[in-house]
Amino acid sequence: MEPLSIVVISAAVGGVTGKLIERAWGLGEKWLSSYFKDHLPKARESAEQNTLQFLDDLAKRVHVLETKTAEEKGSLKSLEAVLENPDFSALLQKAILTSSHTDNLEKHRILSRIIAERLSSASEDLVTLTSSLACDAIEYLGIRHLHTLGVCITVFAIRPDPFPPPTIRKEVFWIWYPQWWQKRLAPMLDNASCTQLDLLHLMGASCIHYEPIITRDLKQMLNPPKESGLKWQVDDFITKNPTGVKLNQLWEQGLKSVTPTSVGQLIGIYVADELTGGITKVNW
Repeated sequence: MEPLSIVVISAAVGGVTGKLIERAWGLGEKWLSSYFKDHLPKARESAEQNTLQFLDDLAKRVHVLETKTAEEKGSLKSLEAVLENPDFSALLQKAILTSSHTDNLEKHRILSRIIAERLSSASEDLVTLTSSLACDAIEYLGIRHLHTLGVCITVFAIRPDPFPPPTIRKEVFWIWYPQWWQKRLAPMLDNASCTQLDLLHLMGASCIHYEPIITRDLKQMLNPPKESGLKWQVDDFITKNPTGVKLNQLWEQGLKSVTPTSVGQLIGIYVADELTGGITKVNW
């Protein structure tokens, strides 16, 4: 993608979003020029292309946010107010520099969601505070680490909202629930890894706590709350269903001893949503 394609990116979305992306690229060019000043021209060129891919995805997300806000008769914060906020500016710089290091589109999508969500977050809430740490961590995580976090957070925290969906009758819950788990987990399981080294790496990136002496029961984690009165064949799921079997293997390999941090939770939620098409509200 040529640098001038930023014109195409901004023109495709227009409005406040287009102007924000143009200004972001103007700042980004300066940051990249400073960061890569002692690198070969080819390295800087590749970094710029990577950043433009990130900005392309960011433009689409912010455009959706702008449209939704307009439909609700609101408005995004003014362009100057956003870019003059030192916290947002520093976060944007981190995301641009992190995106410049990789051509991995999955990482770009996670970074763009972090920035897009920041536009509608309060300056001192936990999502905002965690976003900066998440940008730092993503640079040092491989796809297997991202997918491991996605699996972990799906098991720990992601559930249908409302639960169960009103369209699911109690008598068919036992059929629907394993299908829901399969849809949410299957896209991440093949690349997830819970070797001790991978878990220690995630701990070093401040995404998890890993304590082998502490374990959790997978069946208890997967089961619906007792007060719901809902039943399903969890034993069959983890011993006969291919998705459940893979999950159980990861669990026994080390996931049962993991506790995700706020950083790991935020990244894991965004990864899981990106790979499954879900939209998880983060109300911290």
